[in-house]
Formats: sequence, structure tokens, C-alpha cells
Amino acid sequence: MIVWSHPEFSITHTICMPKYLFLLLVLAACSGEHHEKKTVAAAKEQKHDTVAVARKPEIPANDTLTAIASLIAGNIDHSALFAQVTDNSDYRSFRENFSKRWKTFDSTRIKKLNDFRVAHLEKDVTPNKTLFYPFSGPDILYAQLFFPYAERYVLVGLEPVGTLPRFSNGKPDSLKDYYHTINTSLNAILNFSFFRTESMHDDLHNNEVNGTLHLLFLFLSRTGNTIVSATPITVDSAGHTQNLASFEAMREARLKTKGVRIQFKTKSNDMKELLYFSVNAADYNLQGNPGFVSYLKSFQSFDVYLKGASYLLHKSTFAVLRGILLNGANAIVQDDSGIALKYFESGKWKFRLYGHYSKPIQMFAKHYQPLLDSMYHQQGSTQLDFGLGYNYRDKNSNFMVITKEPQ
Repeated sequence: MIVWSHPEFSITHTICMPKYLFLLLVLAACSGEHHEKKTVAAAKEQKHDTVAVARKPEIPANDTLTAIASLIAGNIDHSALFAQVTDNSDYRSFRENFSKRWKTFDSTRIKKLNDFRVAHLEKDVTPNKTLFYPFSGPDILYAQLFFPYAERYVLVGLEPVGTLPRFSNGKPDSLKDYYHTINTSLNAILNFSFFRTESMHDDLHNNEVNGTLHLLFLFLSRTGNTIVSATPITVDSAGHTQNLASFEAMREARLKTKGVRIQFKTKSNDMKELLYFSVNAADYNLQGNPGFVSYLKSFQSFDVYLKGASYLLHKSTFAVLRGILLNGANAIVQDDSGIALKYFESGKWKFRLYGHYSKPIQMFAKHYQPLLDSMYHQQGSTQLDFGLGYNYRDKNSNFMVITKEPQ
């Protein structure tokens, strides 16, 4: 195991003036008044421009946490803090290979996702400060790509939070195993667009990579963010988050809710917050965890993203979470594995359909929705030029942008 921010013009005696002189004076006055208005307007504009370009105070990043994130992501050539890692041949091999892999992913898939967001999501979805992404695993990547304006990302999954890797001052004993596991854990999200629950159980429950922290840090680093803080948290019975002493202590503690709050700074110096909670969201568990339910209900309005959600919200056994989403969401962006069409109250929601709806893959065949199939045929849909969700192949994926109608 690797241990590791104007003079007024008054016409008083004009009756005695020759007509042409009077006209000249009027014109001169108007010219002076016009010049003054232009000057005032220019001054206002200059003042406005000065305010607009004023730089925000630089948010200080945590150099150690940022370096750790960069090491996990293979995103740094040399670190004075962790020279024993960056000079290691296993790290350098991972950095070289993964950088090529990420460059390809960035220039192909990320570009398509960004283009789609600009062309469609930004027109239909009113920006909201909070994005709620249940069944996400460590997928902060797609959350940021589709909802870059969010200030708070709330992710929920079964996977453990884990502990921060602490690269020791001595030579790491198993960097090769660590980076092999990191590489393996990314296969599904980079190739298919979603994390597979079964794979995550193995990939994030081992000595090398023991939770979502590793991949959360990796994606934040690779998308140009720096880490300001990372704090282990829980949620008390009143629905308030509480900081914990350490990730190691949280890992061993018997708590209903285990989570992490990561504050990070974007490339444009905006402070954002990522909260990941390791929680079983089935009714039987949430009914025994009223504090966490209160916490989720405290977000008065938010956007929702659902992808690769195992059709859990189709089931009667996930009614508590489904009710929270339908009551509090302004917009729900999902594939067919999210909330089933039958649960959306008629006349309350507007649907924009993308891609092609076909029967779910064999594993989830029983969750085929005739109502959704009919909607796709009757309403029509916009072409989707990338694959997403379980039917991840191009021209075989579906995508829905569902917005709440004004009441």
C-alpha cells in the first residue's frame, strides 16, 4: 500500500436677434449639450469598463493538495514537494501514456460535449447554483462539463470516500500498482461515459486506490482546477454537515453518512465546492437516515443530472429520493436510466429529446418504457453525435433535457 480563493443656455433676449444669429446660438448650445452628454456617457462607460475588468482577489490554493491531485492525474512533470514520485520511472511512464490518452479524449469527446452544452443545454436550462448528481460515483467530470456554472456539486454514490494518498519522503513501494489501478478504474468512464458499479466495487476497494477521492482529484486536476481544501465530513441528525478529524478516522468510524467537501479554484479564479457522500439512497436506508434527507431537502432549487443510474429511480423502493428530485429540481438532465416518464406530472414539465430511444440493454430490459418510445416518435428528437449511458454507441443513445414549467 502506498501511504500517502452643462452650462445652461437660456433664451432671454432672442426677439431682438437676427434670425440667423439666433439659429447659430441654438445650434452651438445643442452642440455643447450633445458634447457634454457624450463626455458624461463616455465617463460612465469608462467607469463601467474599469469595474468590469477589475481583477478578483486571487484565491490561494493549497500547494500540497494541488500537487497530490496533479500526481494522481499524471499532470505534473516535476514537483519539489514530491520529487521522489515525479522522478520515479513508473510515474513518468503513467504520465506519458495517460497524457496521450487524455489529449485524445479532450480533443474528441470533451469537445463534442462542450459543443452540445453551448448549442442546447445553455438555451434550455437556467443556470442554478447547485447541481445534484445521484448515483454518480466519482464522476465530477461530466458534472462540470454539462454544468460549468454550478457553484456547488453534490454527488452521491455507494463507493467509499477513501483516504488521501500520502506520498512518503522515501521511495514509494508500489507506484506501479497504484497507477495501474488508476488506469483500470478510468476505462469505463473514458470509453463508455459512465462508471460501472461492479467495477467500482473492485477498483475503489483496494490498498492502492481506496475510494473516490483519488478520481475526484484526478478529474479536477485534469480539467484545470487547483485544490483549496479537502475536508472529511458527515451529516448530523439535524441535517447539518460536520467536519471530521481525518479521513482515516472517518473510514474507521461507524457513521450513517460519510463524505468529503472539496473546495477548488477554477482556471478563471472562481471558488467552487464539491461534496461527495457515500450513502445508500434506497428508501429503507434513507428512512433510517433522516438527517441526510433533511440535508438534501435544504437545497430549495437545483439542477439534476442522471446517467448510468441502473434504473433505480424506476423502482418503488427509491420513492424518497425520487420525490426530493421531482420536488426540488428546476431541470433534470438524464438518459432513460434516470426517472421513468410515468413519474413526471403531466403539464408540469417540458421535454427536449435527443438521440434515439431503443430498448435498454439486456441487463435492464424489463425497464423498457413504451410511453417514452411513443414520446420520441410523436415529438421527435434532435440528433446526438456522441454516445452516452448504457447505450453508449453513437446513434443509439438517448438524452433528455426536462425543465419545470412556470406555475
